[in-house]
Amino acid sequence: MPGTTHDPVHRASYSFEPQGENLIVETWIEPGGGLPAHMHPRQEERWSVVDGEIRFQLGDTKRVITPADGVLVVPPNTKHALASVGDGTTHLRCEVVPARDLQAFLTDSAAAAREGLFMKGGIPRSLRGARWAASFLERHREDVVISFPPPFVQRAMIALFGRSDG
Repeated sequence: MPGTTHDPVHRASYSFEPQGENLIVETWIEPGGGLPAHMHPRQEERWSVVDGEIRFQLGDTKRVITPADGVLVVPPNTKHALASVGDGTTHLRCEVVPARDLQAFLTDSAAAAREGLFMKGGIPRSLRGARWAASFLERHREDVVISFPPPFVQRAMIALFGRSDG
């Protein structure tokens, strides 16, 4: 997977292909990996499985999808998540409409994961991790709303640490 960004916490790798104001994100989810529940206030995502299978949460519905399922559309403000199933790596493709700053969100998060700043579930490992998380949440809150920690905890973290360079 040349030209990819790896996130060891979520056990995911990404490559990016801008298409005008949109973005194609090739995603590989390793066994035991996944993307936690989140939503995008201003973006639509169109997910498809290229190879393998994945548990896909759309709203409150969870189901395993494969290449035969075609494209799943995630409208703006819709909670969604991905979780590995089985023993193999799953390859997915996501078209993000419009891209906005999603590539920066994913690459920033992956870099912090490689630095060990947070654990699975987004829990900071240290005060430095908490400062990074607050700055990250503040910087990306118009594009991505994560489900954990709860919104009141996120607001408190931003208020306490958000102005830090992390």
